[in-house]
Amino acid sequence: MRTHTRRARLLKGTAALALAVAMALPAVAADKVTKDVAPVTAQALSDHIRILASDDFQGRKPGTEGEAKAIAYIQDQFKKIGLTPAVDGSYLQDVPLTEIVSKADGPMVITGPKAEPLSLAYFSDMIVWTRQRTPHVQVKDNDMVFVGYGITAPEFGWDDYAGVDVRGKTVVILVNDPGYATGDPKLFGGGAMTWYGRWIYKFEEAARHGATAAIIVHETRAAGYPWGVVANGGSIPKLTLMPADGGLKSRSAVEGWIQLDQAKALFQAAGLDFNTLKDSAARRGFKAVPLPLKMSVGITPTERDVISHNVIGTIPGAKHPDEMVLVGAHWDHLGIGPAIDGDTIYHGAMDNASGVAGLIELAKRYTKGPKPDRTLLFIAYTAEEQGLLGSEYYAQHPLFAPNKTVAGFNMDMLSSVGLTRDIVLVGGRKSDLEDRLKAWTDAHMMALNPEPFPERGYYYRSDHFNLAKVGIPVIYAHSGIDSVAHGAEWGKAKEDEFTRLHYHQPSDKWSPDLDLSGGAMEVNMIYDLSRPLAFGTDWPKWYDKAEFKAARDKSMGK
Repeated sequence: MRTHTRRARLLKGTAALALAVAMALPAVAADKVTKDVAPVTAQALSDHIRILASDDFQGRKPGTEGEAKAIAYIQDQFKKIGLTPAVDGSYLQDVPLTEIVSKADGPMVITGPKAEPLSLAYFSDMIVWTRQRTPHVQVKDNDMVFVGYGITAPEFGWDDYAGVDVRGKTVVILVNDPGYATGDPKLFGGGAMTWYGRWIYKFEEAARHGATAAIIVHETRAAGYPWGVVANGGSIPKLTLMPADGGLKSRSAVEGWIQLDQAKALFQAAGLDFNTLKDSAARRGFKAVPLPLKMSVGITPTERDVISHNVIGTIPGAKHPDEMVLVGAHWDHLGIGPAIDGDTIYHGAMDNASGVAGLIELAKRYTKGPKPDRTLLFIAYTAEEQGLLGSEYYAQHPLFAPNKTVAGFNMDMLSSVGLTRDIVLVGGRKSDLEDRLKAWTDAHMMALNPEPFPERGYYYRSDHFNLAKVGIPVIYAHSGIDSVAHGAEWGKAKEDEFTRLHYHQPSDKWSPDLDLSGGAMEVNMIYDLSRPLAFGTDWPKWYDKAEFKAARDKSMGK
């Protein structure tokens, strides 16, 4: 009986439940709620995903024919449902990128006085690339330094680069951060990854210290994904928002990863024990360790300039058109890459044709109801898979200034395994949008749970992060693992299975067997959370200890 009631509430969207949610959240006029239209359905989502993840769209890689088809489809949907073009009469915001195709000329060779040379094969043992605009990169007999987690964080009293000069050298870096490694709740984020644990940060920090090459040691649990994700992603051509200096100062000449077993062999060749040094790197007082080794590798990149596109439509506000509530999802995936089981198209059905489907259907639901007081902006970002580039560009070139952007919502990989009894909040302890989410889950008799894998740092791995960095309160929440039909153990197994077998692989494709009822629930949840802001005057606030509060205060002139 309880399951039947939940299904009725989630899927039919009764007026009584809508009113209950409106009462639990900041007020929206009752007449506007009761005039609401039918909620988003699983079938509507499936119809969009089937098209966007089809072979014809070639994996939706920015700068390819797949992009042209994807953005044409999204524009057509925005036009059909009546969204206003947001960029000077167009739905498209140009995002200038540079694509750099990198592949090692041969193996990475490690030499030292105490052991035979190590020859690390491209793809299977290591992945390297360059994001510099240069005809050739040659690193030969380069000194190596182990810099622990490669973190400089004054607020934590932590500096892995203290007392060591890595200019012109190769740094070897551990993935994630010391809080994850020790489980100490007082160290960084404890078991939850912080921004300092992300690979993007580590490469940027190595470049700031002048390193010629930065190599991260891959460990599946600490990274949050298996080696196949690293290898496939690293071997596919890279896109970047290229800085004015061509990357020569902002990026190291060589970036990459090595397999854990190869890292252990590397330390053994230096006469050192990897596990011992790894343990010491997670303790306060760690000092970088010069390695008696030399690294050599060559890369011959090719490049081309690409103009990609964010796709943006709005519903202009009737009372406060200069204030905006944003909902986003990235349209891109990895395109065509190495064959796995004979398939070279990385379809990206759940990641993230599903989010784009949700974006379209959410916008459609809004256009069927009364006009909002504030402007609603719907944005399909480009190049998320290349390092959150589309959202980074939008944050740098916003259509509404951060101090006019009320809040943001993100959809990335909607659920495909049915309804759950729980919602998972990604990140947590950030803003009072979480209080609104808690009111929603309470009204729906659902549990609100923290991330089951906080060490994976998902808060820093999707587009909402770039909005947060400029101070905009944002939230990313999705279905949990406690399946209504099968229970929590089944749900956890399904999530693990997707990460292991389908994430960033060609097998992430549409199927009529996908159960998108949970995905539809997520989209309708965002509707319920965003609606009081679209029809109200509230401004969500960061919690006092949130790392993004200072940026918001500055944008608001505080």
